[in-house]
Amino acid sequence: MRQSTARTTQPWMDRERADQAWLTPDRVSFEVDPYVPIAAARRENLDRIVAQVRARGREPRVCLYATSFGGQVPRASLDSAAEYAQRQSWQVLPGQTHMDSDDLVVPGERPGWGLVRQQVRAGFADGVVVVTDSVISHEADEYRSELDWFEEHFGFVALVVPELRAGRV
Repeated sequence: MRQSTARTTQPWMDRERADQAWLTPDRVSFEVDPYVPIAAARRENLDRIVAQVRARGREPRVCLYATSFGGQVPRASLDSAAEYAQRQSWQVLPGQTHMDSDDLVVPGERPGWGLVRQQVRAGFADGVVVVTDSVISHEADEYRSELDWFEEHFGFVALVVPELRAGRV
């Protein structure tokens, strides 16, 4: 039986930085934005999958996904996602528009998101288009987990607005 090499503790450099920040609170320090590597990995996967699909002689097929607030159909979000897909020359087939209520926070508990994943897993869609990363999750780890799922299943996530949040540059 092999022992896992996955780290479950904080790396020593991070611990040292945290201690240093605590000991010298007036010192200016910079933290790495967790979304920078996530955004780069998402974009790299998107570019790779789109290139592979086009190399086979077809345009990518995508689902559109949005969350609704107060039971309203998120028409503006879905229209933005559809326009983005059209600008990329991607196909949105009938019945490939999905949505969930905003009160369902965990992506795995959302029926519409589950349908998107089923379409990708079955090969009926190559990816999904959403307006922002927060539609998928507000938590960086959860968002990364969803991106990893798409990469493992040879799918991609496309964002109309890249991974930027208020207060981040």
